[in-house]
Amino acid sequence: MFGYGPGAFDDAWSGVTADELGAGFPGWRLVDVTPGTNPVPTYWFTLRRGAAPA
Repeated sequence: MFGYGPGAFDDAWSGVTADELGAGFPGWRLVDVTPGTNPVPTYWFTLRRGAAPA
């Protein structure tokens, strides 16, 4: 999933942190966060369905 990070725009509600994204998708786990190459904070978030490994 591609998304904007906090501070990408001049408002208080745009963007998402890795913690917020992980909490917003129950049943999925965040397995990787890769910064984008845009001039504003962007990220590629990799999520995997299922529980975390034991």
